[in-house]
Amino acid sequence: MNHRLPLHILIHLCLLFYGCENYDHSSQPSAEKGTAQLHFDKAINAKASGEILSHLNLALESVESSHDTLIPLLLDYKIYYHSSFREPDSAFYFSDSLISWAIKKKDTVNLALGQYRKSRVHFQLGDHEQVFRDAFESRRLSLLIGDSTSAGQRSLEMSLAQSRLGDHTGSQESATEALRFLNNNKDSLYISSAYNNIAISYRLQDFYDDAEKEYLNALKFASRKSDSLVYLNNLALVLQEKGDYARSVRILEGIIAGEGLEPVSKARYLDNLYYTKWLWDPEINVEKDLLEAMELRKDHNDREGLLASYSHLVEYYNEKNPAEAEKYSRLLLENSRKFGNTSGELQALKYLVTIAPGNTRWTNEYIVLNDSLNRAQLLARNIFAKIKFDEERKQQEIDNLESQRAFQLLEAKRLRNRNLIFFLMGLLVILLLFFLIYYFRQRHKKEKIMEIHKTESRISKVIHDELANDIFNVMSSLETLAPVPVIDRLERIYLRTRDISRENREPDTGDSYFKSMISTLSNNIPENSRLIIKGENTLDWNKLAEERKVIIYRVLQELMVNMKKHSKAKLVALSFSKAGKYLYINYSDTGIGIHGEVLEKGAGLQNVENRIFSLNGSIKFESEAGKGYKVHIKIPV
Repeated sequence: MNHRLPLHILIHLCLLFYGCENYDHSSQPSAEKGTAQLHFDKAINAKASGEILSHLNLALESVESSHDTLIPLLLDYKIYYHSSFREPDSAFYFSDSLISWAIKKKDTVNLALGQYRKSRVHFQLGDHEQVFRDAFESRRLSLLIGDSTSAGQRSLEMSLAQSRLGDHTGSQESATEALRFLNNNKDSLYISSAYNNIAISYRLQDFYDDAEKEYLNALKFASRKSDSLVYLNNLALVLQEKGDYARSVRILEGIIAGEGLEPVSKARYLDNLYYTKWLWDPEINVEKDLLEAMELRKDHNDREGLLASYSHLVEYYNEKNPAEAEKYSRLLLENSRKFGNTSGELQALKYLVTIAPGNTRWTNEYIVLNDSLNRAQLLARNIFAKIKFDEERKQQEIDNLESQRAFQLLEAKRLRNRNLIFFLMGLLVILLLFFLIYYFRQRHKKEKIMEIHKTESRISKVIHDELANDIFNVMSSLETLAPVPVIDRLERIYLRTRDISRENREPDTGDSYFKSMISTLSNNIPENSRLIIKGENTLDWNKLAEERKVIIYRVLQELMVNMKKHSKAKLVALSFSKAGKYLYINYSDTGIGIHGEVLEKGAGLQNVENRIFSLNGSIKFESEAGKGYKVHIKIPV
């Protein structure tokens, strides 16, 4: 059985995955042309590393505002190039700068990018625990902004970190989770890598049938020839471990028959092919082929590949030539320690314990290292589980705080709404009180107007029924006794009394209101004068309130009386018009006019004003001696 190759394939996958990283700057935001942008353009077009970084530094120094969208782009380029030039400290510094800028600007996209860049630098340094932490946080942020593709890629990197530290079950879970986020039509490169990683996890746990199935899925989604060859090689190794040597050999021979293989890849495939052939038929002589593959790896400084070749040669020589087997076991141990490969070191000690069973040194070192690796793998599983638990608990606490804040905001809103309701209710009560006060005042005003009207009507009736009749009876009884001048004076008093009664009698406020009013006004016109009416149809007189009808009647009547007493007008005009909520009445005559003193002090005109003001209306008098007399009335209806 091959105990060394799984590690070799895993390491190769790590390098392949890192090498497949696409750095797409075209998706980054652009900035207006300026000094910073010009230096950035020069950095992109430069070839020498020093020149690139120099222009990027000048671009950062030239940025005038912290709000400039060029800042995250420049920081990202700085991280990328420092990482490419193996300058981790600088890469970390600018990663932290990008994260700080994104936090201040509440820019989740660049915050996720900063965490991702940090994970790649940690990957270069072999700190896979921190790779997992940063990738986990970047994935969380990507999910917040709905970037499922980035979330899937970060899940795949988490899977790779777990696999590197021996947490194969966790690696499988993370890779499976990655498949949930990736799009079959757009993310085939990462989907194939996820299936490959799942297959590796199955294989390292000896679930060969499941591993074979997942390698076939990886091949189905492979979009590059180099990836397909890697997956085919991995599939061949699974078949080898299952004992299906015929299929394994056919796959490896098909790979080698292809064109354009790089020397390192060709050495790997040749080594696997002849090792599988030997497992299929232990009598076959593949010594020369295995040694040739080893030398090819030496020539191209393939350190991980050399460990695989040493492992295969140990197993090949184990029974045929124990001295050679021990030689390659020691080489495997020496190079594993040199390269820091603890899995290879453990495998070499295991070979040495088998080859030299009496040497307790190898046995003790094997036991100590095996226990150490088991503890490290257990610790890794616990660490990854704890990281997930801590992050999920932290997110839960954040969610709880947000829920509490939302509840507090809701409670505050409820209190505000309650206070608003109380305020509105109070305002409604106040408005209702004002309305009631206004309503009762208006009703009182109407009642007062109507009471005045009734009082006038009663006075008119008393004057007519009692005073006028008494004067007429006295005048009749004295007609034969008193001199004619006295009788004439009594008659004039009687006629004046009758006119006063007629002027103050109760008007008709029913359907014939306007006709009745015009008839009354016409009777007040002297015989040699003329009354002109205009615009009487602009208002529906039936809809006019009773108290308004009475006041209009009395006001116009008062104007006619004044005209008859003072004006000597030959022509009197009344015009009616309605605009909005107001009725406009304009009176004019061609009389001698009224002197200012009369305008100011006349009792009749004062009554006119008072009546109009009682309706919240307005009245304006215009007159000059010899130029007639005008009155403008405005009444709300």
